[in-house]
Amino acid sequence: MAAACRQPDAPAVRRTVRLTTGTPGAAFYPLSQELARAWAAASTGLDVQTRDSAGSVANVEAIQAGDADVGLAFADVAYTAYIARLAKRAPEADSLRGIAVLELAPVHLVVRRDSTVASVSDLRGRRVAVGPDGSGSAVTARIVLAALGIDLKDVRVESLRYNEAAVRLKAGTIDALFVTGRDPVEAVRDAVSAGARLLPLAGPAIERLRHEYPFYRQTLIPGGTYPGHPDPLDTIGVDNLLVCRRGLDEALVHDLTARFFAVLPSLPMLSFMDLDQAPATPIPLHEGAGRYYRERELLR
Repeated sequence: MAAACRQPDAPAVRRTVRLTTGTPGAAFYPLSQELARAWAAASTGLDVQTRDSAGSVANVEAIQAGDADVGLAFADVAYTAYIARLAKRAPEADSLRGIAVLELAPVHLVVRRDSTVASVSDLRGRRVAVGPDGSGSAVTARIVLAALGIDLKDVRVESLRYNEAAVRLKAGTIDALFVTGRDPVEAVRDAVSAGARLLPLAGPAIERLRHEYPFYRQTLIPGGTYPGHPDPLDTIGVDNLLVCRRGLDEALVHDLTARFFAVLPSLPMLSFMDLDQAPATPIPLHEGAGRYYRERELLR
């Protein structure tokens, strides 16, 4: 009789996380989709809602505005947004926090098949796709052009989604495409498969840029990654981050961080992630992520 009178167990509380992703053709979009699927599969009580975005800048803005909970951002964009908030003496409005450093994302400069462009300096007067407004690729492209002494008014900048830019590069209606992302990048592979060429980003001007912007690091696009490019190609790269909203519950972010590392083996796009560097975000860690890393250290 006592058993019959027992109150039924309360249903498990379901939690919803809004994940802001990226735009098709670059690396954020497929990585976010895989992460959402892995998170949802690892927890029966978690609903992950994905939201397409223009990229890194748009993701940071959505999190700061409270329109998203978790997202991906390049380290330079995240740090600049965080510092800009502090510079305005409004730290209470800053809602960006780190969860993990993921991987270094190389910067790709692709030119059309019959182009005579041999270096960034040759882009003057050309039609250059830099990624959609709100993308980290657009930020990086403008910085690289300026570092090499190219004023934006000397280049016909086109803010295109990456897949559209690849189509137009193949059609010859634009001359070059900038995109930042972990290899292989879908739009780059599409364009290069049709004969487009990757150009290196190296030399004294790039070295000066790296000293001025320490987020950019020297890296290589491995040989054989893209058709027609059997040798490694020098370029620069920037870390991508998993970031979140400061106001998220500590226990939820702790759980998300723990589940992220649990599902990491099922995310081949992050196969080269340096686990020891994961906590080294250039913005403060969320308290929940920080607690996870402390616990991980204690278990070593």
